[in-house]
Amino acid sequence: MAGDLWGAGALAVLLAALLLVVSLLLVRERRTGRRLRALVAEAPDPAVAARPRAAIVVNPSKFSHLDEQALRRRQAYTAAVFRSHGWQDPLWLETTPAERGAEQAREALAHGVDIVLAAGGDGTVRAVAEAMTGTGVPMGLLPAGTGNLLARNLDVPHTDLAAALDLVFSAPDAAVDVGWLTVDRTGSDADPDRHLFLVMAGLGFDAAVMAGVEDRLKRHLGYGAYVVSGARALWGPQARVKVRVDDGDAVGVRTRAVIVGNCGRLTKNLVLMPDARVDDGFLDAVVLSPRGGIAWGEVAWAIVTRDRRGQRRVQHLRGRSIEVTCAEPQEVELDGDPIGTALRIRVEVEAGVLLVRCPPLRG
Repeated sequence: MAGDLWGAGALAVLLAALLLVVSLLLVRERRTGRRLRALVAEAPDPAVAARPRAAIVVNPSKFSHLDEQALRRRQAYTAAVFRSHGWQDPLWLETTPAERGAEQAREALAHGVDIVLAAGGDGTVRAVAEAMTGTGVPMGLLPAGTGNLLARNLDVPHTDLAAALDLVFSAPDAAVDVGWLTVDRTGSDADPDRHLFLVMAGLGFDAAVMAGVEDRLKRHLGYGAYVVSGARALWGPQARVKVRVDDGDAVGVRTRAVIVGNCGRLTKNLVLMPDARVDDGFLDAVVLSPRGGIAWGEVAWAIVTRDRRGQRRVQHLRGRSIEVTCAEPQEVELDGDPIGTALRIRVEVEAGVLLVRCPPLRG
């Protein structure tokens, strides 16, 4: 009897041990299976990963007029367009007041995207371009904001999202110039500010107009806000400045504004610098010297008609670098954004260092 009991106990122990081993093996198998499934889920589908991908750098403040549902529809539509062309869903990166686009563009480049699209107005476009310059990766432009100055100059649709997206898949890449603005605020700064710009940088009247534009008016009046601000700044005094082009002598003039352009167009039909080209390796500039209402009328007529013959109040300059030194601090702007006052600015061109997807450039 005792032997039978011992045998039964041993068998029970053996069965329990076997059950424990099997349980441990099953648990391990389940864990291994979960890990494998997780790895498969995390690993990109090779077919999807091989497709091109875009990043979109968005300034959310430019879409504050849209509710959350409208924003989601816009984002879903954009992603659907990319999928319909065989691309991956785009990488969405939002700007912040502290990181205005350059950091997001660098993050996009680190992900190996094929194009970076800026959707956030002229400031966002400029910040993205600063990170994209010299990389060999193209940037594109999507409608946002009021000015859209670069889009206007490159004939990229600036009010039609569908048309702007179509260019991503159909247009070539153009190698364009960028401008660099060095801002010496005191006239003797040891480490002056340096900013990239794409369209225009200015000192004097135009910068005062930009500085005087209220965001509230921009939201309600669009370009009309600049008209209101311009009317306020119209009767200011002339400034005494010295202008140097390349290695030439500095020439003293009295002026209301010195505007240096990488491009020449302000709106569809308003061209400030008819000879400016975004890919010629040069900067164009105008020195505006009106005094009084009649003189401003002459300046306006010269700009609207593009007729400069015999025009004393609109002087045109051209070079690879232009330096302006002021007797008194003047307001400064670049691509429509005011950046404070300065006693001296220097503007230089860097030729062909930025790729932009756009219609073929006009000759």
